[in-house]
Amino acid sequence: MIYRTPGYCRDFRCIAGDCRDSCCKGWEIDIDSDTCGFYMSVDGEFGERLRKSIRDSSFLLTEDERCPFLNAQGLCDIYTELGEENLCQICSDHPRYFEWFGTFKEGGIGLCCEAAARLILSSPFSLCEEDIPYESASGDYDEELLSLLLDVRSEMFAVLTDETIPLAEALCRVLNIAADAQQYIDVPAAESPKTGSTDGLSAVFSCLEELEPIDEHWLPYIRGCRERLKTAPAADSAHLPYLRRIALYLIFRYLLKSVYDGRVLSFAKFAAFSVIVISALYRCKAAEGYCGFEECADIAKDYSKEVEYSDENMAKLLELLDSSPYFSCELLKELLRDGI
Repeated sequence: MIYRTPGYCRDFRCIAGDCRDSCCKGWEIDIDSDTCGFYMSVDGEFGERLRKSIRDSSFLLTEDERCPFLNAQGLCDIYTELGEENLCQICSDHPRYFEWFGTFKEGGIGLCCEAAARLILSSPFSLCEEDIPYESASGDYDEELLSLLLDVRSEMFAVLTDETIPLAEALCRVLNIAADAQQYIDVPAAESPKTGSTDGLSAVFSCLEELEPIDEHWLPYIRGCRERLKTAPAADSAHLPYLRRIALYLIFRYLLKSVYDGRVLSFAKFAAFSVIVISALYRCKAAEGYCGFEECADIAKDYSKEVEYSDENMAKLLELLDSSPYFSCELLKELLRDGI
């Protein structure tokens, strides 16, 4: 089986105690059954601590929503006591993600991780392949549709990686490619008439306010940015490489998922919508005085955490992108051309 990943994945390293937004805080951490069974069998004082800290195959978070094994140095006591090989599956994998498509597998690192976000924003996009003979095929889907989607995605990559094409125009072309593919696979998406771009950008932020927040500071932050949008400075061209790499990350990670439901245009819209939002958040940060690389990486990470890493929020957002009159392809193109 072929395993395909973005080239920057090979450089990823967890920064452990140096992470300012640890994945061991604020998340429910489920334990796979094999690992949970092992934890229940561990002897001694540490085994007793494990059993007291697990309920219904999940770790019992502390009052401040930390994993009970995240120590004061920001390190994992399970890792130090039992070894990396005995971490549960989610802790071992995160922020890596994987998809299987019969004869090949794809994977990457998620934007919601601080260290991953820095790599994604700073690294030119390319794909690497290796053979993994010990894995077998999986998945039930239409092979012809998958072949079409691979061609469509390759066309999108060619447009997005061509830096002679301005990013706004490249994303407009991506939407056109997706719309053509949507018509071809005969799962048409309802397209409502466009509205004005000012109302459209306000609607984008209203949409974010409808999602269920993960961090309690997210909604006040989004509302504050929405208020500042009218006076925020124009988009900074220094941010364009970061936004282009975010778009490539999203197309790579999500477009092939439409092999299961045919919603190729929805996932392309999600990439465009995300770039519009993150670009606006960069502008709002710049209005405070400065928005350099670290600030850009943190903003992208926070957006990913709140949207990508909530199944409920992703489902609701994709539905809004399908049905809201504010998110037609024409409106998204207008917002792209006006706002980034």
